[in-house]
Amino acid sequence: MAAIVEFDASAMDALTEKMKEYGAGSGQIIDKVLRSEGAEEIKKEITRLLPASGRNWKGKAPAARSAMPRSFSQTNGELSVTILADGKYSYLYFPDDGSSTKRHAGQQHFMQHGAEAAAPKVLEMCVGKLAEAFNN
Repeated sequence: MAAIVEFDASAMDALTEKMKEYGAGSGQIIDKVLRSEGAEEIKKEITRLLPASGRNWKGKAPAARSAMPRSFSQTNGELSVTILADGKYSYLYFPDDGSSTKRHAGQQHFMQHGAEAAAPKVLEMCVGKLAEAFNN
């Protein structure tokens, strides 16, 4: 399930202006930011939101919070990046209503809220890289 992330309009306006200034190559610069430091920022914000129960017993895997972000993978698209939780941590996508488990608290949206928290910084990174390229 993909999350839709909303951006601040003024930040998007700044990015749009820089893209116009730089021209045709701006998409490549933004793509590069999204695939590298932008994706890392999103992973960091998602990890920050994950709960850590403190439960442990022999054979229990570490909590997602301590296992992430190395258990994330990403799929790069054109001017997009999709962050995925791997293997045993795929439960981070559990149904929002909590219907699939006995003691599940739904409406957590770790992935979406993490991406939304990272959005302003990722936009700032994009504008900064475009400004650097334009000024050089």
